[in-house]
Amino acid sequence: MAPSQFENELTIHGHEQAGTLDEFHRAYEAAVEDVRSGFGETHPLRIDGELVETAETFAVTNPGDTDQVLGEFAAGDETHVDAAVAAASDAFQEWKGTHWDERAAIFREAADVVRDRKLEITALMAYENGKNRTEAIAEVDEAIDFLRYYAAEVERNEGYTADLREPTPGQRCVSDLRPYGVFGVVAPFNFPFAILVGMTTGALITGNTAVVKPASSTPLVAHAFFDALEEAGLPDGVANLVTGGGRAVGQPMIEHEDVAGFAFTGSREVGLRIRRTFDELDKRGPVIAELGGKNPVIVSDSADLSKAVSGVKFGAFSFSGQKCSATSRVYVHEDVAEEFTERLVAETNDLAVGKPEDEETVVSPLIDDGAIERYDDICETAAADGTVLTGGSRVDRDDLPTGRYVEPTVVADVPHDHALATDEHFLPFVTVHPVSSLEEGIAKSNDSDYALCAGLFSEDEAEIDAWFDRIESGMCYVNRERSATTGALVDAQPFGGWKYSGTTGKFAGGPWYLQQFMRQQSRTVVGDAGRP
Repeated sequence: MAPSQFENELTIHGHEQAGTLDEFHRAYEAAVEDVRSGFGETHPLRIDGELVETAETFAVTNPGDTDQVLGEFAAGDETHVDAAVAAASDAFQEWKGTHWDERAAIFREAADVVRDRKLEITALMAYENGKNRTEAIAEVDEAIDFLRYYAAEVERNEGYTADLREPTPGQRCVSDLRPYGVFGVVAPFNFPFAILVGMTTGALITGNTAVVKPASSTPLVAHAFFDALEEAGLPDGVANLVTGGGRAVGQPMIEHEDVAGFAFTGSREVGLRIRRTFDELDKRGPVIAELGGKNPVIVSDSADLSKAVSGVKFGAFSFSGQKCSATSRVYVHEDVAEEFTERLVAETNDLAVGKPEDEETVVSPLIDDGAIERYDDICETAAADGTVLTGGSRVDRDDLPTGRYVEPTVVADVPHDHALATDEHFLPFVTVHPVSSLEEGIAKSNDSDYALCAGLFSEDEAEIDAWFDRIESGMCYVNRERSATTGALVDAQPFGGWKYSGTTGKFAGGPWYLQQFMRQQSRTVVGDAGRP
């Protein structure tokens, strides 16, 4: 990402980042050193405003330096889930009755706290999930945007209460959206701050209470958010943090009889299992889930190839493709396929693979051993069933610590319906497929169970119009040089997907997101009782 693009991003986000870009880099590097002093500590659960120790703990290590232990974290179990749900249930009535403007004020204050700690949280992500500085600070900005935007939405909608018409004289009718109760919130490792903040804020600011489980690989920044909520004045029990594994913590949350709704971002398999469990247990609350993608990009014969190569390169390989929005398959018009592919391979070879805290790094380490094993497997398959044009191997350099570093990989000559081109891998891996026309590219793009993000590179207005009309995708981008399919901004590009990429069709960071955390009540009063 070029400095001018990053400076523009700061302007778009509208958050304070004093001084020049060079000053930012110096301040970031100082923060990277500062946060190291807290590594190795033990972090308990946070239930009803209390710190709760557990008999078992688990260690979290740096994916870029697996010898570095970041901390020991309490390993919760079903008993801790029960305690957290009980605390959230006890807090619900009072929190539900808190006026919407008071709730909004708390989350606006939390946004200010996060803003003041922006560099600290950005630096923590370098160690915890391997995100480079530009992407990490953008993620913290996104979290701030979620907090402020959702507070503004609650205020704009006056707490989601509206007077309706009088059906007959003397009848006063009101529509009111009411919270469900306790929400379970389970967040992913790849956006461990922004997505956790967005889902948790959505549940809480609408009057629900919550039990929150971060990914087991990224609990440290979840604690940073809970610090901000505490400082902002969130009452005890309204939000409770339970760290631990999916079976020990996540599943009891899903099955708990007093958990009324669920917000989840992660794999399709787990998200659909949550939905099935809710159905089997006859739960009536919502499952608000984002479930991944297999995001296509079409490169037309009218495309500006410089834009297309840049967009695909950054869309596929930034943060090692560990994004549900990452570019993963490219359909290139056959007349420009050879030139596009050659240029993509050349520019991919120039991408810096390295430690996330290093300024030049684009391709970060993979999050865990399972990810690097998947990388080995799919690259072996690609070599057998297609052509690996570049990449396909682990990176082992003398200047790198022991970490999970791999090469960004471009593959050709695999069929459109091959598993390499249909399955979500969550890795720095992209397949390239020649097509004879825009129509073929659209048909193959739509031939997927996923429909999260899609991109087009074309300078033909008629092609752009046809693509928008026919593409099946929640997020649609045209000629996006900075990244073909990633990088949505709150209140500008609401984020979500169609088909198996999501469960609701109403997107995070958009005007209909908060309504999902509430249910409607129609109220009628006859006579003057209750009138202001």
